[in-house]
Amino acid sequence: MELEDTAKEREVVKKIRDQFLEANHPTLKKMFVHTNLATRKFREIWKDWWKTGIPPHLEVDMILVYEDPLEIGKVLMVGVEAEYFKNKSKNFYDGLDQILSFGVFGFDSLILWHIFSEELSNAAIDEYVKPVREIIEGLRLPVVYMATKITKKFEFEFFYPLELYSSAKLRPSQLITSVRSFCDKTRNPLLSDGEIEKRKKTMKLILRIPV
Repeated sequence: MELEDTAKEREVVKKIRDQFLEANHPTLKKMFVHTNLATRKFREIWKDWWKTGIPPHLEVDMILVYEDPLEIGKVLMVGVEAEYFKNKSKNFYDGLDQILSFGVFGFDSLILWHIFSEELSNAAIDEYVKPVREIIEGLRLPVVYMATKITKKFEFEFFYPLELYSSAKLRPSQLITSVRSFCDKTRNPLLSDGEIEKRKKTMKLILRIPV
């Protein structure tokens, strides 16, 4: 069952990518999915601080590159950890450790995106969303939390940070502006560290993102 859920999760992520890019939104400059940070080309990012020689095994589900509205001529690089929930077999905190670990790689903003199957009731989804909200808001974690239900038509109903439920169903292309606006309010505080800023610049060079 776990392998089936992982395959579905990767399928959903790729479909979101396709529709994001197809929308050709002017603020979204680039998008990458399933980026493995443990490969040789990313060695320059972690080699000086990961002394064992074995790289951290981290895969970023999505990297979104936006125009940065706070700095003219700059870009906003967002790391996204997506978790797909088909039933109630997964933990509410799934993905939280991953998204926090992304902070040391220099992403400007961090998103934990819980995507729930249409098979789950709104009440069941609320049971997942409530404790995650309490953790992130209560501990003031610098993480954007998104909780959405996905429909058979590949539309999304927001449960958090917007509480729209079935009153509004959004296509992935309609999420582009919303996602960026969430990130505008929540930035990675580790970027004040010079070493983290260097890793960010290195990653941008590897991904061919204008510095």
